[in-house]
Amino acid sequence: MTAHPLTAFWIVPPGDQCPLGFGVTAWSLHDALHIIRALGYERYLPEDCSMLSVREGVMVAELDQQHVVPNMGPIAVRGMWFPFLSVGMPEWADRGDGFLRLAAYFHRAVSLIESG
Repeated sequence: MTAHPLTAFWIVPPGDQCPLGFGVTAWSLHDALHIIRALGYERYLPEDCSMLSVREGVMVAELDQQHVVPNMGPIAVRGMWFPFLSVGMPEWADRGDGFLRLAAYFHRAVSLIESG
């Protein structure tokens, strides 16, 4: 199997109630959409992907310098860099039950903080 190079995508969903967009570095557009869904943002992705605005090969200089760039993670590794959650792609998110595992992770983290 030939490895595809990583590509930075800027994906903007339709509608007013959505984030500014999603910054994702992935093997393909299909992989980028998988990452967005796995991290719990599937509610912003329409079933018809032609409704998305997709910029492939986006560079940091092309992004919103006041809102996106100061709040983004690293663009050079596979994963979602805006909104920024973590560096890279969490192993649990690649297994397909991302949102439930993300919720459990945060629940455990809050419990640990509260227990002191």
